[in-house]
Amino acid sequence: MKKQRSTYSSPQHKRMKAGGADRRQLYGLFAGLGLIAAALFVVGWGIYSGLSHSSFFQVESISVQGSERFSADEIVAMAGLDNKSNLVAVSKKEIETALQDTGWIHRVEVDKKWPDTINLVIHERRPAAMVHLDGALSYMDSRGNVFARVMGGDDLDYPVVLVAGAEILADRRAMKGPLDILRYASHGNPDLPKQNISQLVIDEQGGVTLYLADNPFPVVLGRDKMWTKYKRLTRVLAWLYKKRKFSTVASIDMEYLEGRVLVKFDGLTDSELARPSKNKVRPSV
Repeated sequence: MKKQRSTYSSPQHKRMKAGGADRRQLYGLFAGLGLIAAALFVVGWGIYSGLSHSSFFQVESISVQGSERFSADEIVAMAGLDNKSNLVAVSKKEIETALQDTGWIHRVEVDKKWPDTINLVIHERRPAAMVHLDGALSYMDSRGNVFARVMGGDDLDYPVVLVAGAEILADRRAMKGPLDILRYASHGNPDLPKQNISQLVIDEQGGVTLYLADNPFPVVLGRDKMWTKYKRLTRVLAWLYKKRKFSTVASIDMEYLEGRVLVKFDGLTDSELARPSKNKVRPSV
């Protein structure tokens, strides 16, 4: 009689075999899921490809709202759209990127109306001033963003900001003063409207000197307390206009002393010191 050979498996060996079986099952599961995902991708791509070339979704109407800088036809061309575009294949992100690259357009709303219409709502940047930099003029918005070069035929009726260097434009603290002055002046005070600001010169320390359009004498503003200085300056200018002394002013120093303004006149060796009050300005020599 043959002796039966007995086999012995240690607990560790049994665990290894069980672990191997589990791994094979797991690999099989992953492989199955991969095949399913690949099949779904192929099917999905086939459906997308078919729809994106279907004449049923061919764009028939494109509306443009909110654009003043560019015509509707220019917006459509810059967005890369035409009557051969397919609404399924049109990418909202690509349209937004293409239009924002112009510099003038801050935001674009792209609304697809199925099956064949696209509505574009354009939000343009509004110039607050022009910046003279690198020998050229560029537009700047009310937040200090320089967004587009000034081209031939563009509107030049904006204050010009002169900076000691391009790094000043990136310094939010240094730019706060001139941007505040532009914002206050845009409120329409008749004694100092934004239209009468010719230049704002910003030095390396962020100090601001203002020049008026109708009489370009320097107005030293410094770099802080711009609301107080703006209101004080409007009262000084109102008094100068009323007394018909505006044309003889050589300079105005808003930084002379706390609460006092130094007004220098042409042809005078002494200075007239103006103390702003709530209702009027009383000059004293």
